[in-house]
Order: sequence, then C-alpha cells, then structure tokens
Amino acid sequence: MRYPVRSFLLLIFAISTYASPPLVGELSLSSSANSFNGSDIQIITRYLPAFEVQNSLSDSWDYDLELRWQLAWSSTLDTLDFSESATQFEPYRIAINLQSKHSEYIIGLQKINFGPAKILRPLMWFDAVDPTDPLELTSGVTGISAITFYKSGWSSQAWLLLPGDPMGWESFAGKSGTVETGGRVTIPNAKGQIGICTHFRIADISNVYLNDPDLYEGRLGLDGFWDVGVGLWVESVYKHQELSADPFLDQIQTTLGSDYTIWIGNGLHIMAEHMLVSSWNSPFMEDQTTHLSTAMLSFSPTMFDQVSVLILNNWENDSPLAYLSWGQTYDNFRFTVAAFYAKTDNNDVSVSSGFDGKGLQLTVVYNH
Repeated sequence: MRYPVRSFLLLIFAISTYASPPLVGELSLSSSANSFNGSDIQIITRYLPAFEVQNSLSDSWDYDLELRWQLAWSSTLDTLDFSESATQFEPYRIAINLQSKHSEYIIGLQKINFGPAKILRPLMWFDAVDPTDPLELTSGVTGISAITFYKSGWSSQAWLLLPGDPMGWESFAGKSGTVETGGRVTIPNAKGQIGICTHFRIADISNVYLNDPDLYEGRLGLDGFWDVGVGLWVESVYKHQELSADPFLDQIQTTLGSDYTIWIGNGLHIMAEHMLVSSWNSPFMEDQTTHLSTAMLSFSPTMFDQVSVLILNNWENDSPLAYLSWGQTYDNFRFTVAAFYAKTDNNDVSVSSGFDGKGLQLTVVYNH
C-alpha cells in the first residue's frame, strides 16, 4: 500500500471522533481449494469497518469523511495458524472529500481509477482490482487529487501522490522521499467520451542496479468510449523508463473492447477485450510482443442471482484462466460460488487471481 501521513491520520481520527459517525462495515469469509488436501484449502476472514460522515461546510461546500480499516486473517485448513504472520491490520481508506458545484478535492488514502476497459486495463495505474475477486478489493494511493467540471462538459483531474508499493502494472516501488504527479482531461462527444492522461514518477530499482538506483518513468495514456448500438472502447498507454543516462524500457499497451446486452430475461451481457503489449529497450529481455484476450458472459436469471463466465488467455505462452461463478444477494448477505481453471504462467499478465490448477471458491459477505 502507499503510506499515509501520520499527522493526517491523527487529524482524520480526531474529526471522526468528534463527529461520532455511524459504524458500517463488511464482514467476509472466503475459501478456495485446489483439492481436498488441507494444505491446498486457503481460508481468509476479512472485516472492513468504516466510519463515514457527510455534512456541509458552507452554502457552496460539502465534505465527506471516510475512515475504513482492513482486518484480515488467513491460513490453510491443515494449520489454521493464528500467529501474527497470518494477520493483517492496516488502513484501507482514510480520506476527506471536499465538494462544490464544479470541483472536488480528495485528500488522504483513496482509490483512483479511470478508463473504459473492464479487465485488460492499460490504465490500471493506481489500483489492482482482480476480476475474479467478488469483493473487488484493492489497495489505495495516498495524496491529493482534484477534479474540476466545466460547463462545456469537459473535466480535468490532477494528482500529487506519495510513493509506495508497486500498483497495477508496476514492477518497482516508488522511491522514498519523492512524489508522483500527473493529470487527466476528459472530453465528451455525441456518442461517448475521450480521455488523455499522463503520470510521472521515480522508482527505486536498487535491488537491480546498485550503482544507478533511480528509474525515471513517464506515461502517456489515451482512451475513448463510444455507444453506437454496441459499446466500443480503446485504451492505450505509452510508458518510457530510463536511468540517469541509459534507456531502461519502452512499452506500449493497447486494449480494444466491445460489449452488448441481449435482452433475454434480465439481460445477457457479452463483453470481449484484446490487449497488445509491445516492449523494447529492456536490458533484461529481448524486444517482445504479447497478445492477451478475454471474454465474459453474465446473466441474471432473477433480480437476486447472477451467473458469469470469464475466459482469459495469454497467447504467447498459452496460459488460460477460466472462471465460472454464481452469486446471490439476499438482504445484507451475498454468496458467491465459483469454479476455476488456471495455469501458473497466467500470473505474468497481472490480471489473474493467483489461482493455479483447478478448484472451487466460496465467498460469503455480510454488510451492516
């Protein structure tokens, strides 16, 4: 995760204590099994309590305060290890959101994501949502983001972030003592919208190059979405990395996608994406091109049920992922049962769940 500032956490805690906000939360139990062997059955219990406060600062400004923590314990069935190494206790979202009619400012540990792609996302810069995770959990980033909305329908966004662990497609953590910065402009059109964004950071590669540990990275992204009877979208990112004097990596990621809903029952949603990844100027590997494809079908036979099938494949090493799930929502409870098949090499594409082999997954969620 990206590290929060201690003084800011204390300020947020003081505000939330003074405001006496209501407690809400999400309690979940997840289990995945590759076999009936206890060492292959993973159990994760997670609780995300949240304090949320909404109020007005003035006639033109409102604020939304969110304080959310993550408490998790994980083990395999054969050990049921309650040791500290199997537990997790850390902030999940700690942010204050200031809103006016034409602008929004978010300060703290927050989630930033954008772009129209669903699964193969070149613009997965600040999150790592797993398409096979029913909880859709992801670490956040710590800093300040600002969005301005214009009368023309345009919007602009800028951010200033603290460095932290690798996020999305990143391979290296940010360099301590630096900041990351970037921005985005969104332009609407008659059938959809177009976005242009950029980001700059310095990564720490001291574990690779001791004599030249600073990796300068710049990204330029372009995306668009159009509704022309079917949904069509594109995301493309050019990434350039260099050391103080030498090139390190150049890469282009481009995803083309489309979706359509057939009105059978409550709707049969069909989605497909294809990603092309081209890399060059790397000291670790030869220039290479990778093709990734995914397709998903989802259907709701009733208002409370949803069945989905996800297929993902890396064509360069023939590493497929197949995921079939059925979920049901009832009052405060949500149940998901899934079957999966995956190869270990599929983890290379940065969008797999870490599944290996074939097995089952069960997730039970209670929201209060």
